[in-house]
Amino acid sequence: MDLPFLKEAVSQLFSKTSCQMYPVKPSPAAPRYRGRIVFHPDKCIHCGMCERVCAGGAISTVVEKTEEGDKITRTFNLGSCTFCSHCADFCSTHAIELTDDYHMIATKEEDLFVTGTFIKKPPVKKAAAPKEAPVDATAAEKKKEAAPACASAPRDDGKPVSDPDKCVYCGICAKKCPMEAITVDRANKVWKLDDEKCIACGTCADSCPKKCIIM
Repeated sequence: MDLPFLKEAVSQLFSKTSCQMYPVKPSPAAPRYRGRIVFHPDKCIHCGMCERVCAGGAISTVVEKTEEGDKITRTFNLGSCTFCSHCADFCSTHAIELTDDYHMIATKEEDLFVTGTFIKKPPVKKAAAPKEAPVDATAAEKKKEAAPACASAPRDDGKPVSDPDKCVYCGICAKKCPMEAITVDRANKVWKLDDEKCIACGTCADSCPKKCIIM
């Protein structure tokens, strides 16, 4: 009786393995290899962009209220990660880094979690400016004419300011803002920022085609 592959099977029993056991000799990763994620919580501003663009749904966030502010814990599950690098590419503060570390063997899922925790303090509210005494229309008009047309002086809290001399009111900054803190009225040429929502992530400035937003 002729058994197919019997001769090949018997010969392989006495031959050396063609596989290299792990790890026999450490070797460098290939150029531009995307491996283990490193998270720098001290750089994170909690804009949530990484979680929005994650293709594998591998990023989760837990927020706890404390006296100091929001205690934010961000977790990256390398077991679900596709290593597409979207999270690192979209991070405006470079808080996420993909290394060339390919040693990601684990016996339990928790060993594949990359976690970082930080405190995000609430924004400091500025005191309301004192009300000015009423003035006549002529004086108000002269004051308006004397004021500079450009209001692009940087703010001391790091939040964006738009230069009206450069802005074309295209609305791209409003579309890209992860917190929906910007509104643009193209018809009336009005650019408005919601201080309560803005987290000073810089996404609006990076996406502005005219570079008219200053952080």
